[in-house]
Amino acid sequence: MRKSFIQTKPHLVLLLACPVIAVIAWIRRSCTVDVQLYDTYYILGINLIAEFLITIILITSLLYWFTRNRTGFPQLTAAHVLGTIGIALYITSSTGYPPNNAIDTAFSPQQYKEWEEMGLRFAGAVVTFGAFQLLLVANLIVKWIKTA
Repeated sequence: MRKSFIQTKPHLVLLLACPVIAVIAWIRRSCTVDVQLYDTYYILGINLIAEFLITIILITSLLYWFTRNRTGFPQLTAAHVLGTIGIALYITSSTGYPPNNAIDTAFSPQQYKEWEEMGLRFAGAVVTFGAFQLLLVANLIVKWIKTA
């Protein structure tokens, strides 16, 4: 069976995704996300979140490049790469709200519910992004065990 480009060169696929995420974040640079941690709200710009995601993707790409001569599970590699890129694109393109909207001042219960759901979707996407990084750890373990 012939392996795909994602399975043979995952580091290049991840590197190619970084400029796309950066352009989306630049287009949506005025959007922000509210993150609540216990009793404190943090207001983060999409550009800051995109920088964090790009950093994680670049580190992941570097790890794949370092282990390019070792064989792992191709399905695990494809799942990790596609999941990581997909969730990063989702976070940068669909979370956050633009400034100077009704949420910044006074808003109705319906608008509050939408704002609360947006925060839950963002938190779910971040947790899913972290879960996909566990696939990288599993893949690296498999690569090291298979060659030993």
